[in-house]
Parts: sequence; C-alpha cells; structure tokens
Amino acid sequence: MTFNNYEKENKKYYEEIMYISSNYYIFKKRPKTKTHSLVKVFLLYIILFSLIFLSCLFIPNLYILSVIAFIILIIYIYLLVETKYKLREFMKHNNSIITIDETGIENKEENETSSKLYWDAIEYIIINKYSISILPKNFAHFAIYIEINAKNNVYKALKKFNKLDLLIDNSI
Repeated sequence: MTFNNYEKENKKYYEEIMYISSNYYIFKKRPKTKTHSLVKVFLLYIILFSLIFLSCLFIPNLYILSVIAFIILIIYIYLLVETKYKLREFMKHNNSIITIDETGIENKEENETSSKLYWDAIEYIIINKYSISILPKNFAHFAIYIEINAKNNVYKALKKFNKLDLLIDNSI
C-alpha cells in the first residue's frame, strides 16, 4: 500500500515529532506517554527558572542557587531558539511517499534519500494526536513519522499484514 504523507508546513506535526525525537528513550520504555509541544515545554522551563532566578537573587544565602538557575535559564533559552530554527527548517521539507508492504514500512522523499524499517526491526507504531511514529527496536535504524491524516491507511495496512500487535493508540 502506497500513499502520500502530507507533512509540508504542518507545524503541529513537526512540534510533536520533535518532542518524540528528543524524548525517544521515554517512548521506548513507556509508549503510552502523551506528547506535548517542545516549544511550549521549553517556554514553561524558561518561566520556571526565571522565577527561581529572580526569587533567589534577593536572598543573600541563595546566591549560588540564583547563579545555577540563571545558567539553566540561558541553556533553555538557547534550546528554545534552536528548536524554533529547526522547526522553521523542517517545515520547508517536501511531502514524502509512504509504502507499507509485506517487508516493512518505507519513507521516500522526493529526489532525496529514503528510509525503510523492516517488520522485525519495528518495536512500536504509536498513533499520537498529530503524527504516527514508527519506532525501531535499536538505534541502528531511523524512526519514521507519518502525518495523522494517513491513520486509516496505516491501520488497513497493519491489519492486512497482521501487524496490529505493534500498534499503540495515544490519540484518545
């Protein structure tokens, strides 16, 4: 089964897959983990460490804690800027073509490289709110991400190839 993956300029999709990619270990251990926007998570940490920094700044005994909070605040500001830049660059990518057959799942980008995960290399197929994540068993393979509009196509293909046991639905 072959279908188009319409991810170009889909901000929520890219925010979600960036969160999954940055928390890959958590999703491998607990695939039922809910996803969030990585930008919103960094903004929350920036606010938290700003408050810690400002509150500890005026207490003489907590200057060291204030310095530590300031350093962590700078790190999260940098991570937020880097994430915004990566998000803008990801949104320029072209749509891709997904092929699901008896050997596995393949993601082909127009005039670029393709990646394929064979069925025995796939640990989980997680359906989230805006994306479908195909996570490999080990780090020798790349994860494949599919836009949520292809949910019915993915479900039909998994049913056809008897791979529904890999599926975890977090979209509810």
